[in-house]
Amino acid sequence: MNDVLYHLCRHCVGIMDGWWPYPAWCIAEQCGISISTARRRLRKLKADGYVDSVVCYRDPEDYGPLPYHGWTITPKAQETPEYKKAWEAEKKLCREVFGEHMFPDEWLEVLHEDR
Repeated sequence: MNDVLYHLCRHCVGIMDGWWPYPAWCIAEQCGISISTARRRLRKLKADGYVDSVVCYRDPEDYGPLPYHGWTITPKAQETPEYKKAWEAEKKLCREVFGEHMFPDEWLEVLHEDR
């Protein structure tokens, strides 16, 4: 299993901030690798079509005018075992926090389809 892809998928399926780009330094920290190694592995995943680098501009009133650089997954990544494992982990977390009755399988499948 590709731990860099798994951690990026884990971020992207998250209900809290999965729509924001994920910085390489966060992935490096979670994987216990150097930032240069994380970037090299992300570039390889990008060349293979699993991830993409993105830039977002936040609301200048709240965050200032600086761009927010990071990485996100592509639809191709959603077919990987890393994505499926990340999705199951997020589903388990949602059920622990919000309860079984708040997130029946049908709702989670709808959320999953929107990504």
